[in-house]
Amino acid sequence: MPLEVNIYPRQRLIWVTGHDLVTDDDLLDYVKTYLVEADMRTFDEVFDLQAADLLDVTFEGLSKVAATAAPTDPEESPTKIGILVSETMGVGISRMYQTLRSNKGGKRNLRIFWERLELLEWLERSHDDVGPPT
Repeated sequence: MPLEVNIYPRQRLIWVTGHDLVTDDDLLDYVKTYLVEADMRTFDEVFDLQAADLLDVTFEGLSKVAATAAPTDPEESPTKIGILVSETMGVGISRMYQTLRSNKGGKRNLRIFWERLELLEWLERSHDDVGPPT
């Protein structure tokens, strides 16, 4: 499975780890399953894309993901999306998603990180909260 999803209910956090080839459909399925159907929209999210191959992610696909995800953003309490990348292509795709999401009315605070420790500090979480580094 290209997206491994771990839920930390006590921390109100969803940690998604990309493995191998990740597609537009994988990302859209995640949004529909966890943010729409399971109503975990008030949880912070992490996308660890350091081991993911993002070559099949497209502008059109990201636009659909953003259009599905943005309406789930809670008005009453700001939540965060942290994206962990290891190469510049991941940064480009993440920035494109950030812009698309914002243009579709998304309210989450989204940041991109190269280092897990910085991401955890920004989320105000510790390694103990989410398990050992991968």
